[in-house]
Amino acid sequence: MRNMVRKKRLKVLIYALQIIYVLSENNLIDHRHIGQNETVNASMKILFDLNAEYVVSSELNNSMSIKEFLNEATEFEQNELLPNDYLKNNDTNISILDTTNNDFVQKFEHISISSNELKDNQILSEDILMTCNEEDRKNVQNLTIDLVATEWIFLSWEPPCDNITSELFYTIDICLDSNQLCFSRNRTIVKDTQYNATDLEPCNNYTFIVKAIDKDLNSTGVIVTGATSSNITEIGDIQKLVAHTASSTIKLSWKSPGDYPTCVNHYLVAQCLKNICNNASITTEEYISSNLEPCEEYFFIIKAVSINNKQSNGVDITLKTNSPKSSRPQNPTVEANAFSLVIHWEPPEIGAKCIKYYRVTIDPQPKTEQVTGINVTISDLYACTPYCIYINAVDEDNNDGEMITIDTRTASTVSKSPILNMKEPIVTTHDIMLSWKIEKGNSNCTLTSLKAMCNATMTNGHGYEVKNGEAEVHIDSHIQDEYFTNSIIKNVSPFTTYICWAYVLNEAGNSELSKLISVTTSEDIPSAPFLNVTNITYSQFIFVWEPPSYLAGNLHEFELVFEGEICFYMPDWCKPVTLKTIKHFNGSTFIFEYLNATAFTYYTAKIKARTSAGWGSYNNDLVLFKTPAGVPGMVSNFSYSIVNNENNKNVLNTILTWGIPCSLNGILEYFNVFVDGIRTNYEPHSFTLQFLSNDVKNDTVITNLKELKAEYNYIIKVVTKVQGVQDFGIPAFKNISYPAGIPPQPDEDYIKSITIDPASARRTTTTATLLLPLFPNTNGDIIYYSIIVSRMNYNIPSSIRFNMTNNTNHILWPNISSWKEAMLQDFTIPYQATRLCWNPYPNSVADYGDMEAVKYTLGENTNCKEISSNTNKRIYCNGPLKPNTWYHVRMRAFTRGGYSDSTTFLIKTNAEIDIVLVSGVVFGILFLGILSTIMLLFRKCSIRAILRRFLHSDMSGSPVPTPFSKKKFITHCQQFIDNPGKLSNEFQLLQTLSIDLQMPTNTACLQANKKKNRYSDILPYDFSRVKLEVIENDPNTDYINASFIKGYSGENEYIACQGPKEETTFDFWRMIEQYDINVIVMLTELVEKDKEKCHQYFPTIRETFKYENLTIKCISELDYRSYTQRTLVLQKENKKRNITHLHFKQWPDHDVPEDFEPIIHFCQIVHRNVTGNKGYIVIHCSAGIGRTGTLIAIDIILQHLRDNKKLDVFGTVYRLRRDRINMVQKESQYAYIYNCTKQVLKNPYCLKNYKPPPMNPVYENTSRKIRIVPSSNINLH
Repeated sequence: MRNMVRKKRLKVLIYALQIIYVLSENNLIDHRHIGQNETVNASMKILFDLNAEYVVSSELNNSMSIKEFLNEATEFEQNELLPNDYLKNNDTNISILDTTNNDFVQKFEHISISSNELKDNQILSEDILMTCNEEDRKNVQNLTIDLVATEWIFLSWEPPCDNITSELFYTIDICLDSNQLCFSRNRTIVKDTQYNATDLEPCNNYTFIVKAIDKDLNSTGVIVTGATSSNITEIGDIQKLVAHTASSTIKLSWKSPGDYPTCVNHYLVAQCLKNICNNASITTEEYISSNLEPCEEYFFIIKAVSINNKQSNGVDITLKTNSPKSSRPQNPTVEANAFSLVIHWEPPEIGAKCIKYYRVTIDPQPKTEQVTGINVTISDLYACTPYCIYINAVDEDNNDGEMITIDTRTASTVSKSPILNMKEPIVTTHDIMLSWKIEKGNSNCTLTSLKAMCNATMTNGHGYEVKNGEAEVHIDSHIQDEYFTNSIIKNVSPFTTYICWAYVLNEAGNSELSKLISVTTSEDIPSAPFLNVTNITYSQFIFVWEPPSYLAGNLHEFELVFEGEICFYMPDWCKPVTLKTIKHFNGSTFIFEYLNATAFTYYTAKIKARTSAGWGSYNNDLVLFKTPAGVPGMVSNFSYSIVNNENNKNVLNTILTWGIPCSLNGILEYFNVFVDGIRTNYEPHSFTLQFLSNDVKNDTVITNLKELKAEYNYIIKVVTKVQGVQDFGIPAFKNISYPAGIPPQPDEDYIKSITIDPASARRTTTTATLLLPLFPNTNGDIIYYSIIVSRMNYNIPSSIRFNMTNNTNHILWPNISSWKEAMLQDFTIPYQATRLCWNPYPNSVADYGDMEAVKYTLGENTNCKEISSNTNKRIYCNGPLKPNTWYHVRMRAFTRGGYSDSTTFLIKTNAEIDIVLVSGVVFGILFLGILSTIMLLFRKCSIRAILRRFLHSDMSGSPVPTPFSKKKFITHCQQFIDNPGKLSNEFQLLQTLSIDLQMPTNTACLQANKKKNRYSDILPYDFSRVKLEVIENDPNTDYINASFIKGYSGENEYIACQGPKEETTFDFWRMIEQYDINVIVMLTELVEKDKEKCHQYFPTIRETFKYENLTIKCISELDYRSYTQRTLVLQKENKKRNITHLHFKQWPDHDVPEDFEPIIHFCQIVHRNVTGNKGYIVIHCSAGIGRTGTLIAIDIILQHLRDNKKLDVFGTVYRLRRDRINMVQKESQYAYIYNCTKQVLKNPYCLKNYKPPPMNPVYENTSRKIRIVPSSNINLH
């Protein structure tokens, strides 16, 4: 043990020498305090003291020199990282020699000391014995830390105490206490018990584990703990400085320095505001500065301070505290002018120091100002306008503070003077209309009115009093920037010059006057001229007239109107010949000779004059005269039809139909019919027929010319003869290309001459040759042939007439089987052996001199594989015949009008071995089954349902017209003109489809209700009839012949009813009262053609009708040219209400008005009277279907025009007939709907340009007549 101590002292001595050497070599000691020589001397002193002690203790005879000591060295080797489980706790406290020089470590590590010179047996006493326990024999002894620096620690130890003669190896584990990472330093050292651990981190605790390794030892390791020196020369700055600012606090956080972070003892934070600084020492990596001033810049510098009080350079940052949210500005005031606002306020209580500017916003007329002061003037505002002012502060962080709101209003000012808003004022005879533009400009002061005044300066006419005028117009107080208004100065004088002006009133007073305007009123209308007629014949007469007696203006024009009412009979279908002629002449013409008069006609004539003011009235006394009889016109409705005879469909009847001429021009005597026909290479065919007046039935003559000659071109002419006139009337012509008929049978002798004995005919097992006849062309040219073949007794002859399908001479080919189909049936069904449209000329016709015949070989085509599987057309071919079989063959001839089969010709094929015909029988049965099924299904299908499906408008190819655009509607109308029969076909289609619309009329057919119907065949449907309230529990009292009709909206809008009978008048007024009717439209006269059409259910002026508890009184009556408007008062008990009665007077029964404009405008007048009243419109004529349905249809179509929707006359009438039978009764009425619509489409301004004639109103309790001119600008509703 003593030897170990002595050896330990010797090692210390050696280390001291090494330190002295290094210090003296590198001059590491601060020379400001101790000189170099002094240091060396001190070190040497220590050295000698230790050496002397060592020498004495070792009891050696000879001493060891310093040089010899220095020769001892120890080699070190760093080992790899060791596992953490080597670490153990060690509580040993080690004194550490501090040094800071890395060079010292480097030189220390390179000192080589030879261990050979320092032997244990030479230094230690062999006589001293040690006592070793078991544990000491495994581990090293006296493990100590001898020297410590900032980056290294020097260790030493004693080997295990057992006398071990073998060399030992040591492992050194270095562990960092902070993270328990261990590094293995393992090398083999012979008796070497010291180690210097380098590359360590300053200011860190380390644990060292030393183990002795030998095959005989199981060392558990010895642990020693020590720390590197904190005596560093400098420390780095903090990293990743992060700042968070608020209005009164600043928070700083950072990361420790990158170099020597564990050597940080604390941080020094300096905080400066302007020139005042505060310091703080903190140990954490976060600093919070509180109670700061808002909107101030603070300067911070942060330094890291090491354990040995070394400071880093420091990291500085300048930060500004946030602004607090400002409170509202205080004590705002506003000075309001007309066009500006002066606003003042005081700063807010909170955040005034941080304000960057104030934002001042006004609304409406959005405008924003940014103000750094505390007052602002906002200009360019509107007078008399309420404004809302918003003021808030904006701080230096551009955050908005709380807002204060001020409501104010600018002062008032007078308006600008009005401006005339037209180039020329609008003037009439007694009115001046001035259009003004009122500019509010930058003023919203409330305008109250505009006053306009006109003073006369001179008059341009005579016979009337000169008057001045003025007008005041109320102005809407809610106008925005500009306002346009019209002032009408009424009751001024005609043909007079005025000076006019205006001014505007508002809440501030009157504006300045407008510019003066010179205006001249219009001329007045003249009085009626005096008219006379002379030199009257059946075709001409002369009118003579005088100038008007009153003329207030320049005379421009005369209008002469004369109308004729025919005295001859006219059928109902003719357009009414209420002849009306309007002629215009200049103001200097006073005679007119008319050369196109209508014979046998009563005429009335009237005349009026026109100035610039317009037309005057007609003369009150009409001129009346009559023309004598003349040559009649063309017969009406002249038509023909070629139809099948009812008894024999293959025979034609030629039916001629014509009516009495619409222009009979006298009394009918008789008709002549001239028939002339020609055909190339044939004799002409002509004859004449005469028909007397007693042959006329229902204004029509119908005669049957029977079947005419085939393919003749006929001209049929019909003329009329009237009494007292020698000449025939204008002829009516029809050109008829008579159709071909069924080919006649060839002559029997000819048939016998071409018949060949089957036994002698040329034949094989599958073919046979025969002669077949050619047919005569008597009933039309033979254009095709076909050969029909079947087994004997299965070839039934056929003879059918048919029509052409197109103009290419193709016919509707009869349905007949192909060879393949017949073969499958064992030829028990006939088949066609020739192709479609086959003509035997010239290849198959044999000429035998005096006759020709078709020579044909049956069965030649052996390639008959295709049948009608992929197409609807059969593929016919001349397929092979069956061996040893008898066949019947017929020749079938075709004209353009039909076909006919010849007699049968018999042939037989040669025999061969029979084959099984089972497959043919099966296919025959299958075919017959399919055919039977088809026939059964066809019989179950209703003919009407088939027709209805065919005519359905949604199906392709349907004849039902679809709705048209405006352009296509005009085209559709043009087609009616180009093809006169097209309209008739369309109306007939409507009639046909309407049959399915008929519904039950059980209520109308009750015995108690039959007498209430004007016509027994015009009855309302049960589902749509109008029901009255039952009286005294009598169920029959709820009936009236009236129907609800759906209108443009799809809802019930109209009530269509018959003209009231005397016994149903009370029921009519019950309906008016019950359903709150406001408008009644009447389309018939009370009596027409000496027949009552409607009972007078309404009173005339100053009349009163009473029906039990209902009283009806007429209080006004306005009589226009085409209609009369009455105001009726209906009273029930104490309740009264007005009803408008509109009576259209120019609509004949079963016909249409002669013009379009009156009825178009009549529809507008009806709607003008129902505006605001959403109830039903009651419309009636006599039966309530013809004229009533036509007016409703026109009204609906006009509403489609108004909304730019497609036009559908057909569909509209069809839908009307759903609600009431036969609405739009006649074809002429149907055509009239088209014509009215076409008139509006071609002239959309006809509504605006139409000006009804003056009316003469009559009011109750007055005999004075007042002239009223209604507005001509009637909008289409």
